[in-house]
Amino acid sequence: MKLRGGALLPLALVLLALAGVLAVMATGPLGVSPGDLLAAAVGRGTPEAELALALRGPRLLAAVTCGAALAGAGAGFQILFRNPLAAPDLLGVSSGAGLGAALALLFGAGAALVQGAAFAGGLAAGGLALACAALTRSGDGRLALILCGVVAGALASAGLGLVVVVAEPYAQLPSITYWLLGSFTRATLGEAVGGLIPVALGAGVLIWLGYRLDILSLGDEQARSLGLKARRVRLLALGAAALMTSSAVAVAGVVGWIGLLAPHAARLVVGERAGQLIPASMALGALFALVIDRLATAFGPAEIPVGLLSAAIGAPAFLILFVATSRRS
Repeated sequence: MKLRGGALLPLALVLLALAGVLAVMATGPLGVSPGDLLAAAVGRGTPEAELALALRGPRLLAAVTCGAALAGAGAGFQILFRNPLAAPDLLGVSSGAGLGAALALLFGAGAALVQGAAFAGGLAAGGLALACAALTRSGDGRLALILCGVVAGALASAGLGLVVVVAEPYAQLPSITYWLLGSFTRATLGEAVGGLIPVALGAGVLIWLGYRLDILSLGDEQARSLGLKARRVRLLALGAAALMTSSAVAVAGVVGWIGLLAPHAARLVVGERAGQLIPASMALGALFALVIDRLATAFGPAEIPVGLLSAAIGAPAFLILFVATSRRS
């Protein structure tokens, strides 16, 4: 069962996500009102508001970017593969990004280079999966992509394990482990904006493909009979989803479950149409990331890695959602 409201429901969810950002900024020891926050954003705010924006703004932007990217990519993968269990790491992108970041940390790179290496590693793993699938010439392109994605992810995971083994246990290993567990707090404003740009590009491509993805979900034969170049659309959509995933992992590390949970929740609200499902999933993903980021600092001075919280909250939430939808059908 789903609600109906055309484009109004995705827009309402986007506004809800924006309200969540304002609510987070208004709470805590550095809380500022929405009016003061807007004034600070244009350079006319109070010193307290400008300080709050400078200290908390990059973290919130990183959380929203990461959550929206993973959820949008997850929705895209689920539509493309007609599989509700498809997740952003389907092509091994998250594992590849983790390997790239771990290698950069192993060689003592700075934060910007770590982010760039994670981004490059994620795209390399996704590109490897796509290239291997193209070489197979399999009749079922979706199955070939899934299998090649598993292989790419396994190779990246093996490389990551090797990096962990050779890393110096007291100087390098803690930073590698902490990065892999995920965090929004280490992102600077430049890094958060740098991650936002490719995420916006990938999301724009997926939303623009909208009805083409709906047609493609009917099967390649029907898509070709309607004049749609199925292979080109699939590659473009996969590239956009991989770009969003690698950007999110580069900014925040490995954060799971958002890309699986948010599309399922959005599907209950807006239905299956890609043009509505993708932006609605991104809005809910951003909200989920805001929640786990808020909880990360709610239990004392020591911050809990958001990757752990996303799994601890996302897994039972997905189970509850799955049981509820199964009983309705």
